[in-house]
Amino acid sequence: MDQIWRLKHFLAVAEAGSVQGAARSLNISQPALSKSLRQLEEHLQAALFDRSARGVVLTQMGQMFYRHAREIQSEWDSSVIEISAARDGAQGELRIGVGPTYAVVFMRQVLAQLAREYPNLRVSVRTGVGALLIPALQAGEISLYAGGLGTFEEKPGQDLEEQFLYDQSNCIVVSKNSVLARQGKVTVAELARHPWVMLSYDSIAMEKIVGLFRSDGMAPPKTTISTESLSLALELVRQDGFITSLPRPLVHPNINPELCPLDVSGYEWTIRSGVTYRSSMRSLAPVKTMLATLRQDVARLGFI
Repeated sequence: MDQIWRLKHFLAVAEAGSVQGAARSLNISQPALSKSLRQLEEHLQAALFDRSARGVVLTQMGQMFYRHAREIQSEWDSSVIEISAARDGAQGELRIGVGPTYAVVFMRQVLAQLAREYPNLRVSVRTGVGALLIPALQAGEISLYAGGLGTFEEKPGQDLEEQFLYDQSNCIVVSKNSVLARQGKVTVAELARHPWVMLSYDSIAMEKIVGLFRSDGMAPPKTTISTESLSLALELVRQDGFITSLPRPLVHPNINPELCPLDVSGYEWTIRSGVTYRSSMRSLAPVKTMLATLRQDVARLGFI
């Protein structure tokens, strides 16, 4: 058991970049944490950190050990949740990664259901895009990711599995107060007359918009604003007359009633959406609850 705690201590220091910061997050004293690290290094007979007044960084040996330590920690968390669930309700920590659409549309219901069914389970949620969260899943930093899936030709790899939930269509969006919202078909030329805000992480949407304009013999629209903030993009569309491209779930009347999808010939496209998780999580009761809740919400909102 001591080695598991030393593993946790090592990961906390590696991710905090300092013993002091890790000690605060772990709620233990700095001398106790330093002693734990020394004992781990003595056990491995390797220096895991380069220490300086500015903090600590992983050595080459430390980087090698970090990859394995993350996987061990993930498997440990899975086993704690599974055993405790069988005994008296799930305990431990479930680390979830979610894409922007899932964070806005689905996660409130999922987290509320998990809290009701497993009051002793800690759930940590990390938001981001698949390009960042899938590597985090592979590294064991999170246990599952809800968001876009790969194509049918792409395999999740390693010990990962996918659960498909729905095909997520994407559309061009304006405020319901926009003059474009009161039209039927909207032409590319009409789109070009309005300012655009684009989500900088959505490279597929950018590529599709460029293709739409070029297919009509026009230069791509100037992206007046590029942002990583979904909430900022939504406000600019709702309040200031901007156009953007969004997944259709974000335009659902129950989610953003002030938004209107436009009928633009040749633009709407889809990606597969669902949950990717480590194979060891498959049988865990909280994961089954999460998947069941997501399926119910997908059906309730009419995405299937």
